[in-house]
Amino acid sequence: MPRLLTVACIAYCFIHASFASAKGERFGVTGAYYDFTSSAEEGESGENQSIRWGLVHTRPIDDNSARWRWWFGLNYLADSIPAPQNGVYQEVTNYEFRVLPQYAIPVASWLTPYVGAGLSLAYSQYSERWHVDADEFKYGSQLPDNNAFEAGLLLNAGMVIKMGSNPDAHLQIAPQATLIVPVNDGLGGVEFSLSFLF
Repeated sequence: MPRLLTVACIAYCFIHASFASAKGERFGVTGAYYDFTSSAEEGESGENQSIRWGLVHTRPIDDNSARWRWWFGLNYLADSIPAPQNGVYQEVTNYEFRVLPQYAIPVASWLTPYVGAGLSLAYSQYSERWHVDADEFKYGSQLPDNNAFEAGLLLNAGMVIKMGSNPDAHLQIAPQATLIVPVNDGLGGVEFSLSFLF
């Protein structure tokens, strides 16, 4: 019973906190299909498609203008990276924080397209790293683990679909496409995401 009561209290506080936040400020969750490539110092690394999960916070840049807003994201990814022939196999755990200013293009009261450009900062842990041969079999001794701080540039386009008539308390569904261009060695690629903002 105490556990159920705790969950109920947390849910109550979350709902009322989201309704009581500033106009245009939202919290939410996101799921993304991420088609990414990677790099390795010891040789060519591969690419993979994976699911990335995250938390989202949005808020207006200017309270007097509904056109601009900040998009803050905290994302998590864990997957293997198959190696190309004579390349390097590795497994990655990635924690990413992104800051993305977005500009709204008003279309309708329930539909608002956005475009944006921003910055991605990430910490990646690469483990189980091996050279592979022409037949893509692992050989030799295992390569040392590699931990890296990574940065990337973001180009983003998407839309917000508003569900509900209350301007300060409604559900927003935000499908988006994001291009991630690595600044240093790291993960990069194209991400298609769906976010739910409360």
